[in-house]
Amino acid sequence: MMQHRRARGVLAAGALAALAGMALAQPTKPERAPVGDAEIRYQAGGSPLSDVEMYQDINPKAPQMSKQEFDRSRQLYFERCAGCHGVLRKGATGKPLTPDITIPRGTDYLKVFINYGSPAGMPNWGTAGEMTPQEVDMMAR
Repeated sequence: MMQHRRARGVLAAGALAALAGMALAQPTKPERAPVGDAEIRYQAGGSPLSDVEMYQDINPKAPQMSKQEFDRSRQLYFERCAGCHGVLRKGATGKPLTPDITIPRGTDYLKVFINYGSPAGMPNWGTAGEMTPQEVDMMAR
């Protein structure tokens, strides 16, 4: 009887030693690379392209915009719209806003949509006071 208890004790001690060894042998997480200034600005809501001169497409069917209006609209888009519609306007949780879709709908339609929003989740930027009537007009163009 004593031998059985001793044998069980040795087996239990061996099992505990094996488990402890396995726990110590677990791989550790690799160290993360340091976060750069660009990533910090991006995570804080800034566009990594904010200082880059952007090409303004002059589509003959698109409404006219000055360079200043284009730059302000680009800033507003990245602050308010890109989270849902994607940085390339190809859609994410929100629908795509590419020129092949927006130009045929027209500026007046887009102004109403931006101003009043939709039950499907589009915020009412104008009536909520988040955008001025001039900003709504620029964004529609």
